Amino acid sequence: MSLSVQPRARGPQRALLGGPKVSRAIAAGLGAVLVLGLLTSAPTAEAGGPAEATSTWALDSDARDSVGDRHGEALPGVSFSGGSAQFSRRDDSEIQLPYDRRLEPGEGRWRLELSDVVPGPLTRSHQAIATSRSVTNQGWALYIMPTGEFRFWSRVVGQSSWSQFATGVIAQPGTSYDVAVTWEPGTVAVRISGGASKELTFDMAMPVINDGSNPIRLGNGGDRGTEFFYNGSLGAVTLSATPRANAWSLCEENATTSPAVTRPDPAILERPIPTDEISRLALEAARNANRYITSTYWNGLFAGEEDERINLAQRIGNTEYALRGPAMAAVNMAIMLATGAYDPADTGVSEAEARTRVVRLVSSAAAEHRANDPGGWGTESRLWQASLWAYYNGFAAWLLWDDLSPAQQACVTNMVATEADAMPDLAYYRNADGTIIRPGNTQAEENAWRSSLSGLAAIMMPGTANSTQWRDDALALALAAWATPKDVTAPEVVNGRQLDRLLDGSNVEADGTVENHNLMHPIYMLAFDQNVNNALGQQMTGQLPAAAFLRNVDLTYEALVDLEFPSPPWLSPGGTIYVPGESSIYYPDGNDWGTTFPLYFAQADVIADSYGIGSNLSTPPSEWAVRHLQAAIDLQSRFADGHTYLNTTESNYRLREERTAQIAAHTFLTRFLNSPAQTCLTNRPYTTTTTDPLLGELESAWQVIDSEAGKTLPPALEDELRAALEQATEAGNHGQKVAAIRALQRHLARTEIDSPAIRQIRKAVESAATCALQLPGGPGTNPGQTPR
Repeated sequence: MSLSVQPRARGPQRALLGGPKVSRAIAAGLGAVLVLGLLTSAPTAEAGGPAEATSTWALDSDARDSVGDRHGEALPGVSFSGGSAQFSRRDDSEIQLPYDRRLEPGEGRWRLELSDVVPGPLTRSHQAIATSRSVTNQGWALYIMPTGEFRFWSRVVGQSSWSQFATGVIAQPGTSYDVAVTWEPGTVAVRISGGASKELTFDMAMPVINDGSNPIRLGNGGDRGTEFFYNGSLGAVTLSATPRANAWSLCEENATTSPAVTRPDPAILERPIPTDEISRLALEAARNANRYITSTYWNGLFAGEEDERINLAQRIGNTEYALRGPAMAAVNMAIMLATGAYDPADTGVSEAEARTRVVRLVSSAAAEHRANDPGGWGTESRLWQASLWAYYNGFAAWLLWDDLSPAQQACVTNMVATEADAMPDLAYYRNADGTIIRPGNTQAEENAWRSSLSGLAAIMMPGTANSTQWRDDALALALAAWATPKDVTAPEVVNGRQLDRLLDGSNVEADGTVENHNLMHPIYMLAFDQNVNNALGQQMTGQLPAAAFLRNVDLTYEALVDLEFPSPPWLSPGGTIYVPGESSIYYPDGNDWGTTFPLYFAQADVIADSYGIGSNLSTPPSEWAVRHLQAAIDLQSRFADGHTYLNTTESNYRLREERTAQIAAHTFLTRFLNSPAQTCLTNRPYTTTTTDPLLGELESAWQVIDSEAGKTLPPALEDELRAALEQATEAGNHGQKVAAIRALQRHLARTEIDSPAIRQIRKAVESAATCALQLPGGPGTNPGQTPR
């Protein structure tokens, strides 16, 4: 906060309760001239820039707009005298001005100006002079506090309570004041002149705008205009707002780097859609959800938004609802479009329009992130779930990267990189000693969604300076997310991370279950899907999925299918979470989210079946996948637009349809990339930055060769192995890589040495031969490297 006090040569007292006015005729002729004691020129748009919206209500006899046609209404309790409106601290002593979003803060610049504010005797309660406040408790207000202080209030994105900006100026009865409040991205300045002289500038996050459910009120406050009555007079009010000259300009200004972005491999995304039963059902569920998202959902929320950029975080006071919902909707649309599964005949929306919608949603959300707007939302360490919303938006943008302009791409890369750079430390439910430190509240889900964002950053921008740290964070967060108590002391090495050295606690019970919301919660047992997001991203760039991203999924999936919960102590009737022969789910400890979530569990089934997990269970995941997918489709079939839920009994999550659409699309994508099943996971240590899957598999071999154990190898064999490894490293095409791997296999086959070093090298070469060489198009064939 900066403070400057400038003395003004003006007496504090007024002889009359009126002030000098400019007649309505003169004001109309001057257009945007503002009345604030002295004539002040309104800010004007630069030549060719966006036009400023402005209204001036000179309250000398009524509430007509002297600049435009936004005429207000004075209620019976307001009187006019001395060139001012007189408010008598009554419920009907109020002037109502028409709500107009064009006059709200949140664009390029916003200004509220009040002239000739003359308070009466203080009431020792809050007095609302001017407020734009909705029934959902959002907007802005200028108050006289019970102490008599002038104070500006605003709901700010990411905060549940109102922010208050104190001026320190105490209103003196009978004294005239002029008050101006100016908002620009990241700051709000409050200037008071007349009976006092003070100007203060505060840091201010992005304001939440009135949703239009109430008029702008003068002399009255509260969500419904039934309290906080003003006692005094007011001469004139001016509101002006200037749109952004360029919707995405701040993104380009705030870009610190121009990273090369690795796009998904077109050869992978253009493959035919699988036709097996699970893929067919997953596609049907995803298309049903997509039909709802592109019709009912879009029409209800965004059909009236004409600008390319949509104010998202400012629309609803709860940032999760404002940002996560549209982001999940964008994921659904983007996956369908990127894989060729989008059906315009089903949705009634052309593919071009659907792409435009995704771009508008993800770019708008990214532009509002604090990476691009100094008062914006994020980061995760400041705003819980921010990295999840950034992941959804970033992932959807990445899938349609070429549809974004360079400036919009800058919005997204700034957002993703900033969230990845600010990633919180690993979080735990139990500490290393086994003591529960967050009773009833696993951190599995938080770690997993944070891993998704870090992994996306590393996959998108592998050449960026911090990409190695982002990848390391993704691996560590995934391992911590699904760590059990015994993992804390395990010497096992997963992707180069020794568990007992990495982990300071655990988040999953020894039997694979998860505690959250003070329940043993099957819904949160499914949160491993957010670790698997990383595997999907790797596969789309031609890499093998890392073992860390699917670690202990088998344990939790087995708990869903075959772990018995006797009643008592668990709720009646007891049994397994997956009810044999049925699509229904048994919740041993209850479910605070509702009763009906077949698609959530179908995603777990598809993940298990697609990565070769659970084939030894009482019922294989393929059968559960068909059963749960069909149950989800049956729910969707109740409604022509394809949405899932009938009421809040089935699901009480406010974003239930958006979440279901996102799950449906990710489930389809999992199957799209893994039919037939992907049974190869890489345990490469990630000691290099290569994204070539074959060279990644050979990292372990290089590690051994260069280690103390490697020095025990016969010199001739060591030289042969080094030469073959160098040949593979330098190979320029698939055939040369194959030849290098075959040479390594021949050298290893000839040796009679059986040592830990040789066994580790054999394992790495075998993985390279059986997994990396079998990837679509061969290793290292990703044409998706393109500068932003």
